[in-house]
Amino acid sequence: MRRIIILAAMAVIAATTVIWSIAMFAKPKAVADVQATETPGQVSPHEIMVKQGRILPVEYWPAF
Repeated sequence: MRRIIILAAMAVIAATTVIWSIAMFAKPKAVADVQATETPGQVSPHEIMVKQGRILPVEYWPAF
């Protein structure tokens, strides 16, 4: 009985390792290569706070 449990545990560990390695190292298969040509502009702290419905005093704004 102990041998069956040990073999089952080894099989579970092996299957988990195989699934994890496939998930970690598999490359996404895209039809075409997509390149990021545009980067989003900087968002000011004021815009962030307006979207959240709060007011951020000027004293807390970081210097850009």
